[in-house]
Amino acid sequence: MTRVAGLNIQNLGASMRRSALIAAGLLAPFGYALADSWQLSAFSAHLVPVSATPSPPEVPSADEIEGWLTDMSRAMRQTDYTGTYVHIRGDQIDTTQLLHRYTSSGEQEQLETLNGDPRTVIRHGDSCECQWPARKEVVFGDFPSVRSRLSGERFAHPAELADNYQIVSLGHSRVAGMACHLVGLVPKDEYRYGYKLCIGDGSHLLLRMSMYNEQGLPIEHDFFTHILPQNLRAPVSANDPQWPSIVMGSPQTIPPGFKVVEQAPAAPPKALTADEGWIVSPDLPGYRIKSRVWRQNPATGHPFEHMVVSDGLSTASVFIENMPEAKTLDPQAAKYGMNIAVRQAGPVRLTVIGDLPMAAVTQLCKNTVMVKNSSKAQAEQNPLHTPQIEAR
Repeated sequence: MTRVAGLNIQNLGASMRRSALIAAGLLAPFGYALADSWQLSAFSAHLVPVSATPSPPEVPSADEIEGWLTDMSRAMRQTDYTGTYVHIRGDQIDTTQLLHRYTSSGEQEQLETLNGDPRTVIRHGDSCECQWPARKEVVFGDFPSVRSRLSGERFAHPAELADNYQIVSLGHSRVAGMACHLVGLVPKDEYRYGYKLCIGDGSHLLLRMSMYNEQGLPIEHDFFTHILPQNLRAPVSANDPQWPSIVMGSPQTIPPGFKVVEQAPAAPPKALTADEGWIVSPDLPGYRIKSRVWRQNPATGHPFEHMVVSDGLSTASVFIENMPEAKTLDPQAAKYGMNIAVRQAGPVRLTVIGDLPMAAVTQLCKNTVMVKNSSKAQAEQNPLHTPQIEAR
């Protein structure tokens, strides 16, 4: 039986062996080495006496690993903590200081950027206000998932993720001075990326998350450099500078001298009925349509359809808008690393963007059809299935 970096390759099945090898060999960049006595480097071999016979550590069960994910998702939502985290993608590096609280009325957060333009985001449950002190501007709207990578919400139901990912233990590590379990989510096909998580041993907090492409190369890293969980049993002083009070209340307050440049919609987006608009048909393996709503283009005022497609972990947005004149793809559209595909279907422009491999984004763009055409048995006769797709 072959063992690679703590993964039982034989148990993964023939179709998973290549993905598992990628996960084992390439999911430990930036100095986060796997603490595994089965795979000793030339350096560490000098630290083990010749006569020593290291015993392999006990391999966690699938239920135990899924329990780590469930506990982590709950801890990230219900634990009060403060900290500093870093987001790295390509040459983009952002550092943010945050305060998170869990109250009877939902989650509260305050995030302040430490590089680039000063910006403060105050979250009230699913709503937020974003302030730009240098420009004296404020925006009110839905919480923009500024740190969605470290929220843990997507991992709340690991049993469902197991249909599309092999969930494995990768040993132990240390992040922000805290010991943690390493968990890998290895994709079972080419339509999704791989993930590696560092989950705190005692706190269950998500200390680091990294994402890897089809070749096992890193795409993105999000990690805490400092995090301090609050002891929920200890009372917090109202004047404690480490735990400042987050401004709450309705109507929302506008800082003195600030200009409101955008307000949240007065009403939630209107959902499309089952027989109108566009859908993805046939489905991309493992992906399902989560929502289909009407939205309004803030620049033109024109309505457009917005569809969200997800496998529970990876998510893409599909935008359908009347645009008779075809336009070339903006070269800046994918500058933050998300893949994007665009095609023109008569007077309609379809745009798919998401943190998915290019193969998945392209297929979603190709398979987006009008509802009235989705039930045709001979899909190849539908001109919408043979588009010219521009991808980036």
